[in-house]
Amino acid sequence: MTTAERAVELLIGQAREATGEDRYSAALAAADAAVQAAEQLDDPALLVRGLVEEADALHMSGDRLGALARYTRVFGLAEDPATRDRLDHPAATWALARAHMDWVECARFVTGIGARELFGVLDAAESWLSAIGHSDWRAGILRLRALTHQRLGELDAAIATAQEALAVYQPDAPGYTLATYRWTLGDLLRRANRAGEAEPLYQAILDDPTTGQHDRKAALEGMAWCALAAQEPDTARRHADAAVQLADTLGDNALRTALEVLVAACRAGGDLDSAWQAATRHLDICHRLGGHYMLYYATRDALDIALDRRDQASVDQLLTELAPHASALDTDTNNTTFADEVTQRRHLSIEIEAVERSGTRWWRWHRRLHRG
Repeated sequence: MTTAERAVELLIGQAREATGEDRYSAALAAADAAVQAAEQLDDPALLVRGLVEEADALHMSGDRLGALARYTRVFGLAEDPATRDRLDHPAATWALARAHMDWVECARFVTGIGARELFGVLDAAESWLSAIGHSDWRAGILRLRALTHQRLGELDAAIATAQEALAVYQPDAPGYTLATYRWTLGDLLRRANRAGEAEPLYQAILDDPTTGQHDRKAALEGMAWCALAAQEPDTARRHADAAVQLADTLGDNALRTALEVLVAACRAGGDLDSAWQAATRHLDICHRLGGHYMLYYATRDALDIALDRRDQASVDQLLTELAPHASALDTDTNNTTFADEVTQRRHLSIEIEAVERSGTRWWRWHRRLHRG
């Protein structure tokens, strides 16, 4: 290996390390320098690796379209007869496998890409793994299949696929950690009202001393959701507070989901002031990260708290903001689920205003909202 090649290797390592520490500006600077140097060296193997690191940093910092463009360029290099035969290197093969997974991981949050279309991309990724003799690396593809099924409301298929992903996990394969496969399955079980089956998966993550901070945070979130399902708001609040405390050191992407469960825990415990603070902080983060998917749920949660608090000015504003996110997501999933939720909340807002004017006791409507 030449001195110039070692310098590119160093930059790639610096980019990966910075992304892992949520220092995305530093990661982008190192990855961009690696890409430029690899281009000058005419080394497609190093170029692919630099592009994947650059794409990952862009994805995590919220620039998903930029990330998709880099992943797509990687696929172009793998298909180009002038470069594909020069990618026969273990590190480049690893980077290509990551690109196949990360493209779908990124595309899940980009409107305009239909959720069902992602199955075709995942099929192609599995075919590629088979062609290179690495079907044993398919756990990451299966995890993304499971999440795509979940996005489409196909929970039984999602759970079955996530169980298969966990079963075929290989520690030396590109993709995700064992803990990630565990909490992914746990989250899906929980969404299917099977929190009792999900909790041991989260606990196994917390009991493992080798668990990383991001996975530990996800497990704490899962435990909080399970406590809410068991109608134990105090326990849920304790786990949610711990998740937020940990996420505060991990960046916006980690903090977003921790705040989401904190909103629910505070609301369940009747602490609407803390719920509103967490909801508005959550919404601010999602505005920074962008994308209809995250903004829909953050706006919806803030709207529900505003309804609880009888804050009509905030209700009106949030209803206006929620509608376009719902429309975009319904287009991607080819249904009206999200628009229906907006309509339900708009009707509740109208009814609550009427209740307030007529003097009818608020608690009846508060209970209806929680049942809705």
